[in-house]
Amino acid sequence: MKHASEGMLTERLKRIIQDSSLSLPKFADRTEVSKNTLVNYRDGATQPTADFLELVCRRFGVSARWLLLGEGDPYEPPGRGEVPWDSFGPDDYCMVPLLESRVTGGPEGEILYEDFADHYPFKRWWLEKLVGKNPDRVKSIVLIRVRGDSMSPTINQGEMALVDTSEGERLQVLTGRIYLVILPDGTVALKRLVLSREDDRTRLACLSDNTADYRPFEFVLDPEKALRNYVLGRVRWAGKEFD
Repeated sequence: MKHASEGMLTERLKRIIQDSSLSLPKFADRTEVSKNTLVNYRDGATQPTADFLELVCRRFGVSARWLLLGEGDPYEPPGRGEVPWDSFGPDDYCMVPLLESRVTGGPEGEILYEDFADHYPFKRWWLEKLVGKNPDRVKSIVLIRVRGDSMSPTINQGEMALVDTSEGERLQVLTGRIYLVILPDGTVALKRLVLSREDDRTRLACLSDNTADYRPFEFVLDPEKALRNYVLGRVRWAGKEFD
């Protein structure tokens, strides 16, 4: 079962604007936003609000299932499997950002990235099942597009993965779980991690599921840096759930 939408919400919004044959100012007026706000939604600079998406569906006869999830026909009439907008309201879905650029860490361990590529809807109850009902935990979830094949066949290159970047996940390592980690050369990768301490040194072992092409290795952590300077988050989903 796919939880993320197929395709880009921004691309679907662009299609609706084009199909409407309205100018941007007139489309913005119909959806009760400013022209600048509409352009930001269209280009993915900011996340569309639930109120805006609801007006798009109601005033242009757009299928909420198609607009949010990329499923079905864009103008599917009611009574043919269309789900009422209310079932896609803010209490039922969370829009999770897909990070545009490579993720990295700052000098204090903060997560750095340039921009969002898009937002994808995930069922709120499912996200809360993964990380708990604390709103801050849910907001800490981001999507990344996997680069490299070190975790194949578990997670393949080009797939999207949900990463829990909450502080708690970055200050501990559960043995054998998959994390987004900063390697000694500064690159960022998905690895199964094992944390160990010996002779007053903390070591982080990194293991790949693609054992044919990648060998396990470990490195010593700087005692002056917190674990979150190395661990950016834990992978919770990539086509399937990870506990």
